[in-house]
Amino acid sequence: MGERVSDLRFDGRVAVITGAGGGVGRAHALLLASRGAVVVVNDLPSSDDAAGRVADEIEVAGGRAVAHPADLTAKGAPSALIDEALTRFGQVDIVINNAGLLQAADFGEMTMETFDRVIAVNLRATYAVALAAWPHLVEQGYGRILCTTSNSGLLGTAGSTAYATAKAGVWGLVRSLALEARHTGVTVNAIAPIAFTAMSMTSRIAPPAWRSGEGDEWSRQLDPAWVSPVAAWLVHEECELNGQVWSAAGGRVARFFMGLTDGFADGGLTPEVVRDRAAEVFHDGAYEDLPRAADEGRLLRRRLLG
Repeated sequence: MGERVSDLRFDGRVAVITGAGGGVGRAHALLLASRGAVVVVNDLPSSDDAAGRVADEIEVAGGRAVAHPADLTAKGAPSALIDEALTRFGQVDIVINNAGLLQAADFGEMTMETFDRVIAVNLRATYAVALAAWPHLVEQGYGRILCTTSNSGLLGTAGSTAYATAKAGVWGLVRSLALEARHTGVTVNAIAPIAFTAMSMTSRIAPPAWRSGEGDEWSRQLDPAWVSPVAAWLVHEECELNGQVWSAAGGRVARFFMGLTDGFADGGLTPEVVRDRAAEVFHDGAYEDLPRAADEGRLLRRRLLG
């Protein structure tokens, strides 16, 4: 028999997890703590002390955790969250940006106040927490940042324009920051989960049994605990992937990527040429999976100038 592969552990690592008072974030916190990580549990301040309950749950199970209730859209809150980890435990190694807000509304009914709040929670706070942790991760020459995007942002969902806009922004943040992270010892990736949570119940595309909270056979397959093993791998020290966006749902793991079709090039381009050759733009038999924006210019220059 072959040698047994060792379990992936997080002993000696400190993880900051936002939106960890329930759902997917709670599952992340419990899994990492069960494998040795010290966890700073963040969630909104609430009457039921969601962050505190998860931290207590970890401590009762023999792990180490501290609760940090805070609204990360408030001025100074992201820095205070990272400072909590540094003050209590002396380091930050892992940042999982999981906090999210979905407020479904048809586009014509969306107010700017709602739009700004959704962007602030899903995108701006993600950026701000990563920014607060960044100098510490780079200085120590090691770190793992995992952000949470969504198929709503990558593919679109009617009735979720604000949420989709924010989650598409997370894609751009992760892809760009990953390029800056090269050679620093820090990696930046994203996860796009599908899970049955309090937030997913409010989606316009959720089935009636989800919206009622009763659930169904499909929702029972989408336990948040099925998402966390993917997150755990992407933030582990053995994982050197960078700039990846992985989908996780019900035990299935897949990769999202953006492809560029071969299209066409015509030195005598006119609107009529575009009309007549549009089918070639859609032909996806040949495409490029480009790791960065500059690569399209490089390929285009080679194609047009030889």
